[in-house]
Amino acid sequence: MSRDTLMKIGELARRTDKTVRALHHYEALDLLQPAHRTKGGFRLYDESNLERIVYIDRLQRLGLSLAEIRALVEQWAAGATPAASMESLKQSYRDRLADVRAKLNELQSLERELADSLAFLEGCRTCGEVDEPHDACGGCKRADAAGDGLTLITGLTAAH
Repeated sequence: MSRDTLMKIGELARRTDKTVRALHHYEALDLLQPAHRTKGGFRLYDESNLERIVYIDRLQRLGLSLAEIRALVEQWAAGATPAASMESLKQSYRDRLADVRAKLNELQSLERELADSLAFLEGCRTCGEVDEPHDACGGCKRADAAGDGLTLITGLTAAH
């Protein structure tokens, strides 16, 4: 390995948009290992360390905690064979995929509700010109006719 490809922790932090403290924390959790140490004890990192940090970041974006990521890495390393490690990883990824798909469905439902609520509010032009208290919205015939799909509206206009 050439010294040109090695970097100190500050450079690694800049290149990964992480703090030096976060990288030290990754090391403490055995998620990151320096590629080399200088005679003076400085940690040096290489491109594989960058890849590991991208991996950690992606898993965190999927909702995994650092403890869960550590367990995943340990699980991978503990496999008796590469095939066993892959099977274990595949199951973990299947579980996470199911979670992500459920979250996507929930977000799509919220998106529809938000869009419906905005469309409803766009139709409130005539009420917006009336000089009445907010309590008048509680008896809104349009909201009653819209039904259950407007909890983002009816939750505000419900009686206190």
